[in-house]
Amino acid sequence: MDATAAMATFKDSVEAFGDAAHDELARSGDGYKAARSNMARLYRDRKAEIEKMLKAYSRRPWATEEHLAVRQVADHALSTLEAIYRDMRQALDTLHKD
Repeated sequence: MDATAAMATFKDSVEAFGDAAHDELARSGDGYKAARSNMARLYRDRKAEIEKMLKAYSRRPWATEEHLAVRQVADHALSTLEAIYRDMRQALDTLHKD
């Protein structure tokens, strides 16, 4: 796997979280607490996955520029993941206002 393919895995992970969080939001009629808990678990799992991939990729025999690019993409993926999580939680809270 080259650095470009590695960077794409971060995008895939963020996209998968967005899809799963959206699905959780759509079926939140089953209960606010369960949906919020599931969304938090999905976020933690994806965040840990990205951090684990970054650690594994840091051991690859790539040029320094490639390692820096992978790190930058991973940092952006983590920021994006957090923003999606925050927005989905806010949407969930809005849907379940009393």
